[in-house]
Amino acid sequence: MFLIDPSDVFIEFARKFFQIAKKDFERSLKAFQDHDWPDAVFHAQQCVEKCVKAMIETKGRYSYDHGPQLITLLIECFQNEWKDEYKIIIEAISYLYGYYTFSRYPKLIGHRVISPFEEITKEIAEKAIEYAKKVLEICKKYLVEKGILND
Repeated sequence: MFLIDPSDVFIEFARKFFQIAKKDFERSLKAFQDHDWPDAVFHAQQCVEKCVKAMIETKGRYSYDHGPQLITLLIECFQNEWKDEYKIIIEAISYLYGYYTFSRYPKLIGHRVISPFEEITKEIAEKAIEYAKKVLEICKKYLVEKGILND
């Protein structure tokens, strides 16, 4: 037996995911300011992922998924109320998923070990932050419309 209504738990998860997404966005901006392009990209990716998870929580779902699986779940949960702006979320997830681990770890390309600092440029970080900003705005708008966040 639940001591609180299970739907309230999902709403609280949505709020918490959004709060953490905002912190990830701030971390992304700080890393960018410090010219730490890989960290800026990582936190932008985390911001997008947590925004999507916040939105999914409103549908009574919880997800440990990343990347393509998260896209599938987003489409499944929102197919009956799809908005064109959600395409931006899919673009963001698709763009950032490739950087999910590479922004933190070196990788082998051919016969060379490449550091994230060698491959992730300022331009990549700028694009990641722009995606995160757009997704954060879309998520906030959705959560406000649903009465989960105050404007």
